[in-house]
Amino acid sequence: MTERRVAVTGLGTVNASTAGGREALAGALALGRSAIGPVRAFDTGAFASRLAAEVDEATLVSLIDRDAARRVSRICRLALAACQLAVRDADITGGPGLGMVVGTEYGDFTSSRDFAQGFLRRGPGGLSPMIFPNTVMNTMASIAAIAVGAKAPSITVNQATLAGDLALVRGTRMIKDGHATAVLAGGVDELFHDVYQRLSEMGALSPMHGALPEGCRPFAADHNGPVLGEGATFLVLEESEAARARGARVMAEITEVAWGNVPAAPHTGRASRRDGSSPVSRMLRSRDVASIARCYGAGNGDPAVDDWERALLGRDFEGARPDLVPPQSLAPLFGQHGGLGALRVGAAAIDAERGGASVLVHGIARGGCRTALVVGPAE
Repeated sequence: MTERRVAVTGLGTVNASTAGGREALAGALALGRSAIGPVRAFDTGAFASRLAAEVDEATLVSLIDRDAARRVSRICRLALAACQLAVRDADITGGPGLGMVVGTEYGDFTSSRDFAQGFLRRGPGGLSPMIFPNTVMNTMASIAAIAVGAKAPSITVNQATLAGDLALVRGTRMIKDGHATAVLAGGVDELFHDVYQRLSEMGALSPMHGALPEGCRPFAADHNGPVLGEGATFLVLEESEAARARGARVMAEITEVAWGNVPAAPHTGRASRRDGSSPVSRMLRSRDVASIARCYGAGNGDPAVDDWERALLGRDFEGARPDLVPPQSLAPLFGQHGGLGALRVGAAAIDAERGGASVLVHGIARGGCRTALVVGPAE
């Protein structure tokens, strides 16, 4: 049987730079202005790290129905707003053919904290039945799926650095394998005081080294850690024939996806020969890389991730495309968060729609998870 083709027909994003559909993201990318600045949501005076890319609260409030906003947590509001923007951009309705895949790095830590504190302060009587549902990791998917009427399978994936990338990979496979006709796929995270504080204390954020200034500088000689961001970005993926049958405006097609684990330690900054057996390496080495116009990568300023990604791509391209190594990073614009991978795929879809060439979206995480999506022009 001929494998189903997957089209990108809509996009919704709520990030530190903008909120809206495909045109809003295209405008933010064209402007190229970083949304990273001093943290406003909480006091960082006692932390080594003090920067982040934050979503404007007034913008978020304007995107969500007031009654819904009272019922759900902030991270759910981010996911819900982006999903509603995406289905509006795609002009699609819910039903048994629409699935959901949500990627997140941290989930709803705010609700988990509030639920636990209720018990610690008041005992069993302080356990809130209103907060409890939000402590479950898939609460963002359930809230958004109910709101947009997504009744096909719903999946939540967790992976540092690559949560959004994995969501898009899984969503693509759901359609190719016939489990859904359309899928809302993307990622979401919110800036949360406790997570920010612990990561800063662990030296997992910029500045990892006190001698270097704080900032997000992927692949630069003075990169010294990621800077967190927040937001949600979701894409509407559809089986290509179904999309065209309903007259959808197709932005691009996701032509290839691969993901798997790479058997090497990232701290070496090298790509071992064993890495060539990974699914992503096999996919990249089997295709004509000359057809790739651009590569968006996972580089976020973490030296281990940056150096490893550069080494992996350099080995897989075998010197054929030095212009793609290092890849282009969106982390300096939007900060590192669960929706960043979906932003990368959205940027690739915009490039493919406007430039008529294929774009590679590549990712690697410290734990060894590696992803690749090839986004091409609609045929």
